[in-house]
Amino acid sequence: MNPRPGVAAPLLGLGLAAGLWVPVAARAAEPNCHADLTCARTTQSVVVPPHSRGPDLSAWRLASLVELARVAHRLPTPPNRLTDPTLGLEMVLIPGACYQMPGSQGPATEDPAVICLDPYYFSAHEVTFEAYDRFVRETQRDLPEDEGWGRGDRPVINVNLYDALAFAKWLSRRSGARYRLPTETEWEHAARAGTMTTYPWGETVGSGLANCAGCGSPWDDERTAPVGSFPPNPWGLHDMIGNVAEWTCSMRDPDPSTSYTQCDGIYETRRRAYRNGGWSDRPERLAVAFRDWNAAFRRTDDVGFRLVRECPECGAVTPADPALTIVNPANRDPEGGASR
Repeated sequence: MNPRPGVAAPLLGLGLAAGLWVPVAARAAEPNCHADLTCARTTQSVVVPPHSRGPDLSAWRLASLVELARVAHRLPTPPNRLTDPTLGLEMVLIPGACYQMPGSQGPATEDPAVICLDPYYFSAHEVTFEAYDRFVRETQRDLPEDEGWGRGDRPVINVNLYDALAFAKWLSRRSGARYRLPTETEWEHAARAGTMTTYPWGETVGSGLANCAGCGSPWDDERTAPVGSFPPNPWGLHDMIGNVAEWTCSMRDPDPSTSYTQCDGIYETRRRAYRNGGWSDRPERLAVAFRDWNAAFRRTDDVGFRLVRECPECGAVTPADPALTIVNPANRDPEGGASR
C-alpha cells in the first residue's frame, strides 16, 4: 500500500466537493438481497453533492446515534455481541446513525443533507488465517500465502475481493445468517465509533496504538500483528486502524445515489475501494477518512477483510422516524450499547 500515482490523500468526499446539492430519491428501491449476497439491506435518505469521490463522514456531523430498543420497539432487543458458532467469529452490534451536512448548503426549503445507516453487526477482528483456512479446506481452494509470518490468529492476507465475497457467501450458507463485505460508509461509521477526529483516539497517531510504519509497535513496517494486539475502539472493534487494509464492497468511483447506501454489484469491473492503512503504511494513510483502491482480482500482503452480519431484527432507521431516540456518543458503553 505504498503511494501510487493518482491515489489521493484523505478526500473531502461528501459535502465539500461542490456547493450544488442534488436531491436523490428518499427511498431507493430495495435490492433483492436473497439473490445477491453482496447487497446491503438499508433504507436511507440521501442528498449528496455531484462528483463526490467517496464517503468521508468527517465532512458531515453525527446528527444522532439511535437507541436500538426504540428502533425495534416491537421486537426483542438484540445482544450487543454475538459469536457465530460456525467459525467462532465475534461480532459487535454497531448502532444505527444519521449523519447530516452542517450548515446551510441549499435553498431553505430543501431538507438537510442526511445519510442514515441501519444497525448491523461487524467483526470485532479482521478475519484470521485460522478462519479462512477452514473455508479453504472445505471448498478445496488454494491456501493464501502468509509470507512466512505465520497463520493462526494473524489477519488473512493475499486475498482478493472475490475471495472475500466467496468466504462471506460460504459463511452465510453455513450459519444461516447473512454475511457480506461492508460498504465504505458502514466501514467508516464503525471505525469512527462516534468520533470525528483523524483517528478514533484523537488527532495524532500516538505510540503503540496500531501497526504501521511509524506507529511504535513491535511489528512496524515488518509484518502483520496477531489480531487484537492493540486496544479496541470505543465500540469494541480491534485493528480498525493499521495492521491490514480491508476490502469493502464499494467502487473507487461511487455512484452517489446508490454506492453510499448499498454494495455495488459483484460483476462491476471497476476498481474496488479498501479502507484503513496497513503494517507498511505511514501514519497519515491510517486516518479514518483515508481511502485507497485496487483491481478486484489483485492479492497483496497488506489487504485483508472483515464482515458485516446483517441484523434484520434491529429494524430500519429513517430521519423522520418518530421512535428515534437521540443518544450522546459520549454516553455509550464500549460494547456499543446505549447507556441507560
